[in-house]
Amino acid sequence: MSSRNRGTISNKDDYYVTPHWLISEFLDAVNPASPHAKTPLILGNDILDPSAGGCDKYEMSYPAVLNTHGYFNVESWDIRTDSRASKKGHDFLSCEGQEQYDTVITNPPFSISEEFLNNALTYVKPHGLVIMLQRVNWLGTQKRFEMWQTMPLHSVFVHHKRPGFNPEKPSKTDSIEYAHFVFCKTAKENLTPNLFVI
Repeated sequence: MSSRNRGTISNKDDYYVTPHWLISEFLDAVNPASPHAKTPLILGNDILDPSAGGCDKYEMSYPAVLNTHGYFNVESWDIRTDSRASKKGHDFLSCEGQEQYDTVITNPPFSISEEFLNNALTYVKPHGLVIMLQRVNWLGTQKRFEMWQTMPLHSVFVHHKRPGFNPEKPSKTDSIEYAHFVFCKTAKENLTPNLFVI
């Protein structure tokens, strides 16, 4: 996803290459052993990226970075048939999950991000996590107001540096700030969302 397609590699399926440093920055912020940790999160052993991406030139961002951080059981899906995902041509929104994952983490297409969130919550176990990279302004608009009244938001990790989504132009950054939004599959009233700048 990218704001107004500035400096991005994209295609008809809204595919953008998520920079590895952005994911590492988030993982460092939730790793209790990291000197940059903000709060510990347990991602668990069974992780799914349902819009993993990857192409003939670039590897899948989340699975690759998660592996370097010690998470080796990462399943990858993508709707694109030219993706590097283990399950290609799979429409994540076409069916509900079976609560088999500890964490769903992804950078979904912005236009269907709410649908992705709703469905991802059906794929995680009780108290499992759904982590999504989104623009900070995902918090706004009248259209999403009802969503924020019901979604079990755990925390928001705002990245202090704007990312770029074209690895061939690393200095070309996007026009807006991004954050990793963390949701916990539990009763909303049991959560007090936290905001971190990383």
